[in-house]
Amino acid sequence: MTVTINLLASKSIFHRVSICTFLESLQGLTSTVVKGNFRDGDISTDMKATREALDRLHAMTISMKKAELKQQRVSDFVPILPVGDSGATLRFLLPVVGALGIGARFVMEESLYRRPIMMLVNTLKENGCSVALDDEKKTINIRGKLTPGEYKIKGKESSQFISGLLMALPLLEEESTLVVEKPVVSKPYIEMTMKVLEEFGITIAKKHESHEMVSYSIMGGQVYRGPGEYKIEGDWSSASFWLVAEKLTGKPIFMQGINTNSIQGDSKVRDFIKEMDKDGDITIDCRDVPDLVPNLAVLALSRGNKTRFSGIDTLAFKESDRIEGISEIISAVGGKFSYEDGDIVIDGGRGIENGKTDGEFIYIMTRDHRMVMMAALASLVSESPIIIDGWRSVSKSYPGFFKDLKAAGLDDKVGLA
Repeated sequence: MTVTINLLASKSIFHRVSICTFLESLQGLTSTVVKGNFRDGDISTDMKATREALDRLHAMTISMKKAELKQQRVSDFVPILPVGDSGATLRFLLPVVGALGIGARFVMEESLYRRPIMMLVNTLKENGCSVALDDEKKTINIRGKLTPGEYKIKGKESSQFISGLLMALPLLEEESTLVVEKPVVSKPYIEMTMKVLEEFGITIAKKHESHEMVSYSIMGGQVYRGPGEYKIEGDWSSASFWLVAEKLTGKPIFMQGINTNSIQGDSKVRDFIKEMDKDGDITIDCRDVPDLVPNLAVLALSRGNKTRFSGIDTLAFKESDRIEGISEIISAVGGKFSYEDGDIVIDGGRGIENGKTDGEFIYIMTRDHRMVMMAALASLVSESPIIIDGWRSVSKSYPGFFKDLKAAGLDDKVGLA
């Protein structure tokens, strides 16, 4: 019997399209209508963070326009933007707010405050904005307005820094150049940003590329003008779980809402699964799609040889240290994990027969949504049930995950603490 999963709209595309429609309406145009599977409004907490932040910014800009008409001042008022644990919301909107010159106070959870941000902050400070971090209150305050010119940033830390600048710089009065130092991680997410911007009438040209850097020419004074209606496709990060589950169990799974010609980088999971069908030791380069590693690491257990995952440095700086989390889960079910020369290596030849077989459960505690889903996937190959403490964190990206897991009949060895 085939299991049907109705995938939620892509979180990554949602962030970008939502910001573009906000800027479209801000420039006096009718906002493009955003459609997609949001499952009766049950969107992820990351999506909610972006939506609420944009609602508050919209209210602020309306107040400012009304005040200008009445020749009143509201410049001392700073909107408070609660971004929770959403790195995309913070990293995209910091430069956008700077380009608009309206100021804001970003309030976040401690887990997000600990994640890398200073590279983006310094770039904004170098180009006209005042940015201050408050370690006690876990806030970032931004004032002032970005100025056109040359922006420099390293690409090794987060593609979201680059995407945020690409969305912001077209708003400035004159042309700017964005210079990105290589290596660049998660390049498909930058390409996604470029594609969405193009669909909203924004022109960005690649100016120069070498082994050391890539630069973009961004004309100022551009106007966001969307297609009128934008349907967001299903989420490939979520789909990767089901594709690996199908491979591990042999149970046919049909995913509604998926786009096989997707702009999402995580659609590459199909190629990786085919690669992992091969005999012998293999290496999977995950620099562009690090979010796939936890699920693929479980699939690696079923292989008869070693699977090496390279380009995984950024995993240590996600919602948790995912390198450590992957090690914990793989080891708990009896697999062999090693960290060699900056790569994760799973020795599938050792199998999972070394896991618990005495009826005891395996206890996994995490607050990272990707690691929760990895633990659930590991239950499909584990001899012992897996109890997950922190399972509610899946709401960050996939609120209905455990409902779908149950509907698919794949929750037999999963307990929720």
